[in-house]
This record gives sequence, structure tokens and C-alpha cells, in this order.
Amino acid sequence: MAERLTRRAVVDRAASLSDAIGLDELTITKLGRSLGISPPGVYRHVTDLDDLRRALSQHATGEVAAVLSAACTGLSGADALTALATTLRTWAHQHPGRYAALQIAPDPDDTDGHTAAQNLITVLASALRAYQLDGDDLTDAIRLIRSTIHGFITLEHSNGFGQPRNLDTTYARIIASLHTVLTDWTP
Repeated sequence: MAERLTRRAVVDRAASLSDAIGLDELTITKLGRSLGISPPGVYRHVTDLDDLRRALSQHATGEVAAVLSAACTGLSGADALTALATTLRTWAHQHPGRYAALQIAPDPDDTDGHTAAQNLITVLASALRAYQLDGDDLTDAIRLIRSTIHGFITLEHSNGFGQPRNLDTTYARIIASLHTVLTDWTP
């Protein structure tokens, strides 16, 4: 089986395994067991755990960019923002390990990682085009959206919301508030 394995297949399996057990629990040994090979067989495809995590980050970034792009195609303004935020939240719930890997920034010399990150930023910028932001304003708006959504998702994953209010209702209000902020954005 090891002869047929590729780096891509190893990273794909690691993505699925991280979703099942959590990114922090992912080890080369556990990945090897999942693949039916010994750890030295895994090392034929990844240098070490850090290399595997960087590859998972790049994989997750490409995957979420494609999912968000499809969700936002043909939409603008509040509709695009809602599709972006809702789709990211759903994807994060479906793929918690990949979502955790998505938070790993590429190393400065990781050209492929930076390319994947730039593709995701392009998708986000496209979804926000109706707000007519560019340059630093667009960068700040993307950071605001990402931070807000990430905070909500992180709290939700850790059961950090104890009040009985429906989380979907709260999330919808947060997205509506982001729309208001972006509509009235002033430098």
C-alpha cells in the first residue's frame, strides 16, 4: 500500500483524521495507523509533524476558498456576506480539524502556502466587492470579518455560549451588524 500512497493522499487522510480526532491530537503514529502503515512510511511523504500541519493548512485553505467561492457566486452585498459567513461556519462545524489547520499561517518562504492564502483573500475580497473597499480598508474589513466569525466559531466549538438564546439568531444579527459596519465604512 505504501507504494501507491502520494503526499496528497496522506494529507487527505490527515485532514479526515484531524476532523475526527482534532488537529491537536493528530500525530504521525496515528496517521500511520489510519493509513495502515508504520510511521516511517508516513515520513516518506512528510518531513515531520510541522510539515504535515503546513500541508493541512494549505489543503484547508484551498478547500475553503473553493467552497466559499461557490457559495458567493452571483451574490453581492448583504447576500454575499451572509453566504460567506454562513458557509464558513457550516464548513467549520463539518471540518473542525481542517478549520483549526486553516488558522496556521504559512511560513515566510512557503510559496505554495502564500498562493493558497492569497486565493482565499481574493475570494473574500470578491464577496465584499459591493462595499467598494480597497487597499488598507479592504484588508481591515477582511480582518474584522475573519476575527468576528472566528471568535463566534471558537466560542461555539468550546460551548462558550451558556445563555439559552438561539445561536443561529445571534449569528444572523452579527452578520447584519457586519453589513451595517461595512456599508458605513469610513477611513
